[in-house]
Amino acid sequence: MPDSSNALPVREVRDVYGRRYRVGETDFDLTGRSRIWMLRLCWASMLAISLFQYGFGAAIPALTRANGWTLWEAFSVLAVWIVCQAGTALPAVWLYRRVRVRLVVPMLAAASLSLVALITLGHSRDLATVLVGYSVLGGIGAGLVYMTCIATVTEWYPERTATMVGVVSGAFGYGAVPFVVIAAYVLGIENLPVVLDSTAVAVFVVIAVSGLVLRKPPRHWWPAQIDPQRWAVDRRLNRSIPNNMPALRPYSPRAAVRSGMLPLMFFLVVLTAAMALFDIAYLVGFAHHRVEQPLLIVASIGVLAVATGIGRAVTSSLSDRLGRRRTLGLALAVGGVAQFGLLAAVEAEQVLAVVAFAGLAGAGTGAGYSLLVSLVRDWFGGEATLFNYGIVYTGKVVGGLAGIGLAGLVTGAPGAIAAFVAAGCLGLFGALLTSGMRQPGRPTLSVLPRLRPDEL
Repeated sequence: MPDSSNALPVREVRDVYGRRYRVGETDFDLTGRSRIWMLRLCWASMLAISLFQYGFGAAIPALTRANGWTLWEAFSVLAVWIVCQAGTALPAVWLYRRVRVRLVVPMLAAASLSLVALITLGHSRDLATVLVGYSVLGGIGAGLVYMTCIATVTEWYPERTATMVGVVSGAFGYGAVPFVVIAAYVLGIENLPVVLDSTAVAVFVVIAVSGLVLRKPPRHWWPAQIDPQRWAVDRRLNRSIPNNMPALRPYSPRAAVRSGMLPLMFFLVVLTAAMALFDIAYLVGFAHHRVEQPLLIVASIGVLAVATGIGRAVTSSLSDRLGRRRTLGLALAVGGVAQFGLLAAVEAEQVLAVVAFAGLAGAGTGAGYSLLVSLVRDWFGGEATLFNYGIVYTGKVVGGLAGIGLAGLVTGAPGAIAAFVAAGCLGLFGALLTSGMRQPGRPTLSVLPRLRPDEL
């Protein structure tokens, strides 16, 4: 452990907005290692659980052949998983707040649930058993990992929340690509148990090892090498100034709901999730009816997953310069327009165009989840960021069910035009709604205070 005799005394300071910062402790003082380890472990855990959503979609053709399921039955497994994964957000935040420093309890629980889920999927053909073992238990496990990792990165990187949450959240997309390839080219009736058992062990090890090492920082912790009071007003230190104004006061979840903006963010997640899950489910169905073309599965689902992950990272960083609200609106507009491109490509049976617009759709629809973490923090303060974001994220339950249900109705049948038009309109409508969003308590025209260094 580092020598603490020369360390600065731990103290609490406030900036011009009244925000509290705990300064004087370095990441090495607290954990014996750099905080980059916390980022890497969260990133690895998100990689591990990414196969549950995108990987399962790519495995649907193999699972329907092996288990004798209809496409609707396979979609029901994914839909229930979405409900449990997103529905775990608030309980996961509550558990994160309850633990003191080490995050071994939620992460080991998640690792065990993920292990059971994949083993169940590999060994059972009974739909009810898979719904309980994979969808319910696996969804809860993935939800624990997702929110624990988002919370950990948010608290270890308070000065770069948008960028680092984008990096970690992005792994939830592109991390599925190796399994997508395996599902398309390797997975079959004869090797289904072996492949999924091996995957289950790998996922368990990654999440469990991460959980043994992950630590929380103290409340309001701030990196010692950055002056928080200057960071609050100096755009040379904080490049998000003046595009992302801090909250005027901390908002409890109840106050955030009453402001009207938190429910609007919830609704935007509903719209985003509906588009995203519609695209996943429809592309799975599109490839399902072309079983002789495994490359189509890899290309469409893989590009969608990669674009989703990269889109989250890029837009989160971009939002520092353009503003969170404006970047969110742009992402929703891109996702909405991409639906019309997908429609034209599907109707024309142009596979390359389908893949290209799948990537554009993934980049647009995936960005909202990571952007909203920082937007919630900026607009409602840091005191209840995780609970407020947990409320917003549960919108994925409603949107996911709507999107998968819509895809199930039109996959493999004529008349998909109306579904794609509806999905595209959802994105454009969401982009329009963002233009009317206003930070609670702040006048429309607002500027940062101009302070001289001697006033800090």
